[in-house]
Amino acid sequence: MVRGSTQNFLDDVERAIDDGVNVVKGIAKDGRHVPGAGATEIEVARQLKAFADKTPGLDQYAIRKFGEAFEIIPRTLAENAGHTADDVISALYAEHEKGNTNVGVDIETSLAGTKCTVDAVEAGICDHLEGKRYALKLAANAAITVLRVDQIIMAKQAGGPKAPKQTGEFDD
Repeated sequence: MVRGSTQNFLDDVERAIDDGVNVVKGIAKDGRHVPGAGATEIEVARQLKAFADKTPGLDQYAIRKFGEAFEIIPRTLAENAGHTADDVISALYAEHEKGNTNVGVDIETSLAGTKCTVDAVEAGICDHLEGKRYALKLAANAAITVLRVDQIIMAKQAGGPKAPKQTGEFDD
């Protein structure tokens, strides 16, 4: 039984309990994890950009932008920790290029000049694989839906109804 002072508080508690139960159910089904702290997102972005470089034609621009979209998680983590986001993103790419694919954003150091990255696995920062997979699938489906709607809108002719053909007094 859950009790609270307001209905909003009870709704929040119910949501938190539901989230916790779903996490336990997910871990019971599949116990695999991936590095957290934005490390997975930066690695996916890096690999997508490398794939875009090998792709001919205009498709490479869409692939590159899709890869850049993955930077939002580490960028947000860096900004919320008080880091300069561009510096952190650059440091993460540099570490991942060296092969340190577990490196993510260190939110515990916010002083200028300090190291802003951390090995997420050594620090015990992990994300559940199924949760990450579901979030990525949902985001990709949302983007595809927006593109489909945009294509439908662009496929229709612009303007309203056509004006009726007018006949003049000089027509034969």
